[in-house]
Amino acid sequence: MSPIFYACQEESIDKEDEGQNQVSEDYPTDGPVKAEIIYEGEIPRLYRNGQPYFIKGVAYNNFLDLVPAYGGNSIRTYGVNEDTQIVLDSALEYKLTVCLGIWVNRETDGFDYDNEEEVAKQKERIRQEVLQFKDHPAVMIWGIGNEVDSRYTNYKVWDFIGEVSDMIHELDTNHLTTTVLAGADPTDIEEIALRAPSLDILSVNTYNAIGLAQGKIAGAGWTKPYMITEWGPNGTWGNVPMTPWGGIYELTSTEKAQVYTDVYSQHIAANINKGCIGSYTFLWGYQTHGAVATWYGLFTTKKKPLAAAQSMYYSWKGGYPANRAPRIESSESLTLNGKTAFDDLVLKVGDENYASIKAVDLEADQLTYEWQIVREGLVISKDQRFEGSLPGLEGLFTSNDQKSVKFSMPGEGEYRLYAFVHDSHENVAFASIPFKVEK
Repeated sequence: MSPIFYACQEESIDKEDEGQNQVSEDYPTDGPVKAEIIYEGEIPRLYRNGQPYFIKGVAYNNFLDLVPAYGGNSIRTYGVNEDTQIVLDSALEYKLTVCLGIWVNRETDGFDYDNEEEVAKQKERIRQEVLQFKDHPAVMIWGIGNEVDSRYTNYKVWDFIGEVSDMIHELDTNHLTTTVLAGADPTDIEEIALRAPSLDILSVNTYNAIGLAQGKIAGAGWTKPYMITEWGPNGTWGNVPMTPWGGIYELTSTEKAQVYTDVYSQHIAANINKGCIGSYTFLWGYQTHGAVATWYGLFTTKKKPLAAAQSMYYSWKGGYPANRAPRIESSESLTLNGKTAFDDLVLKVGDENYASIKAVDLEADQLTYEWQIVREGLVISKDQRFEGSLPGLEGLFTSNDQKSVKFSMPGEGEYRLYAFVHDSHENVAFASIPFKVEK
């Protein structure tokens, strides 16, 4: 294993409650569907249409049609926009529920919760959004705000979210309300309980600190249910090792998959009797921007599954698909000029370089190879067209389909080398190396 994250060991998931695997076949397609919290003693359970419903969800970005095929039953959005009706109708088509995000302006982005006029405008905007979509049969939960606690100082935001929750319950008696925190700070949770008591669920986005979340939530006195609404490998914004120039070391797709398997087993499924009513994995589909273009995302841009998607298949269905993605066991499996990412490679303009990748396939499928080099901070636009797994720089490789390749760099800058490994069943693995080019 690379030194980026904790070592993850192979293990089977111990299902504490078989109810988490229940997917109701009764999916109404007309009118609003009742969602409610019912307590078994002190343990909260989510029910939808009178049936137990454990959320096996995804933070949605692309490829909604693949969610049910992998065992998922719900998606999460972040705000209402021109695509919301299409997303809800598509969720309905695939028998998925939706935690429908309502964007709440954040203090860190310049919004002032002491400005009563702007606060009132925002509340009216939200009122219209709720009225527009409250009767859609795919809606299950209203997600009021995403990470409004990010670098904030004014607790009035929780008063506002409490007022919105009250308003939603008046307008819509069929669905539940939540708000999403960036982590599980006990002070924030205490303020929410005091200022927004009508919220039905607490939601937390958490990555490297997910192991502390349940204890912090319970320790803050929260007795209602909670969800983990984003989770996955440690974020690029966290305390991750990097090169001297700031290039971040990245886990291979195989290593990331083990993180998803372990985190789900240890911190989501394990807490089903401790208040957790499910989660939303980050990120379904692929990233379009970020410090590292492939850090999150369970599929390639060409809709091909990575091992992390198959980890969720395993976690939700209890077994792997018939054919699994190739394996790149560690970051050291990819070398550049005989060195690994952790050697902090600085190349010279015009010099010839050599790269090689080691991968295996569990089913002994024939493997093919694809190499890409991108500038760090790559952004993929929504309508961008490109042939490979990424819109890499063109004309760099003498050949692009072998286990080992040669290339030279024409100019200075900070870059990332990718090796994508494809099997004959449309599954993909990848590894990357950050490098710098100087004269």
